[in-house]
Amino acid sequence: MKRESMRPGGSGADPFDEFVVARYQALLRGAYLITGDVHDARDLLHDALARVYPKRSTIREPGAAEGYVRRTMVRTHVSRWRRTRREVLTPAPPDGPAVQEAERDGQLAAALAGLPRRQRAAVVLRYYLDLPVAQVAVELGCSAATAKTHLARGIKALRQELEPAREMVGHGG
Repeated sequence: MKRESMRPGGSGADPFDEFVVARYQALLRGAYLITGDVHDARDLLHDALARVYPKRSTIREPGAAEGYVRRTMVRTHVSRWRRTRREVLTPAPPDGPAVQEAERDGQLAAALAGLPRRQRAAVVLRYYLDLPVAQVAVELGCSAATAKTHLARGIKALRQELEPAREMVGHGG
């Protein structure tokens, strides 16, 4: 059985272009949850796609492109954070189809925005994008133990942030 690569040419349509069309909204939602801002998310995703596009001919497996783009988004985001060392928080998630899933629970999006960037990226990769811990470590460029630490601290902070709201709802009735 012949494997289809992401190499351009041959069948007319570029498989990478088809991948981008098919997975754009999901990648944008992930970028939004990593950045906490829809404009930064678009910039991050577009930068990642622009970095991966010239290298698409080296992607052999059709399903591997998403991993390349995700990894590039995380590394680009961390790199930007290291350069600027500042956090931009938004009061509420913006409107738009790209963030509908995040808007369902505005408290979660706000709590995620309050996490340090690496913890936020780890939580989004593990629990939103459903990657195993080993893959989260690869995406973050750290050891599995460090990824677990980021996850544990991020989840602890989210619980502390979200539990008071849950308790108030329970006492209201």
